[in-house]
Amino acid sequence: MSFSKKIVTTYSKSLFQNVSFLQKSKGNLESAKNFDISKIISTNGGQNNQSINVYAVGEELSLIRSLILSSNKFKILFNNPTIPESQKLDLLLTIFPGLTLITRSFLKVLAEKSHLSLVPEVSDEYNEFLLKFNSSTRVKLITPSALQESYGLLLLKTLKTLTKSNEIILSVSYDPQLLGGLIIEYNSTSTDASILKEFSLFFSEL
Repeated sequence: MSFSKKIVTTYSKSLFQNVSFLQKSKGNLESAKNFDISKIISTNGGQNNQSINVYAVGEELSLIRSLILSSNKFKILFNNPTIPESQKLDLLLTIFPGLTLITRSFLKVLAEKSHLSLVPEVSDEYNEFLLKFNSSTRVKLITPSALQESYGLLLLKTLKTLTKSNEIILSVSYDPQLLGGLIIEYNSTSTDASILKEFSLFFSEL
C-alpha cells in the first residue's frame, strides 16, 4: 500500500467511524431516502438543522469530489501547492454553505494538513465503508444485449445470494462480441459465463 493510499484510508476510516458513533449516540437512524441534498448548497442549509448521518456525509463528500474532478481548472487549483489551503477551503465553503458541521470540521483538518486534494480519494474510500455498512456490493455486469425485466429480477436475487449482500449496486454495460451469456465482476472476482469464452475454450482444444 502506497503512502498516499494509507493516508486516504486513515482519513476515510476515521471519519466514517466518528460519524457512525455520533449517529448511534444521538439515536439518529435516518435513511438515505430522508436526506435532503438541497441543504448542502442552501444558505439556509443544514449546519445545525441537518442531523448527523453517515449518508449525508457521504453525499457531501461525493459532491465535493465531483466539483474537484469536474474540470481541469479545479483539478489544477486543488493540486497546486502554491495556492494556500485556506483559499481552497473558503472556495468549498462558499460553493457549499450548508455542509454539516462534521464535514466542515473534516475539511478544516484536511486544509491544516495540506490534504484537500485528497478529497476525491477519501470520498471513494468512505463510500466503500458505506457499502459494507449497508451490506451492499457493487457488481458490474457485461452482457451482449439488454436484459429482460423478469430475468433481471432473478439475476439480482441470485447476486444477493452469491455475494451475501442485502443490496446490489449494479452497473450494466453491453458487448455484442460476447454473443450470449454474461460476465459478472465484483469484489475483485470475475466470472465469465459468455458464449464467446465457450467458443474460445472449444477452439483452443482443437
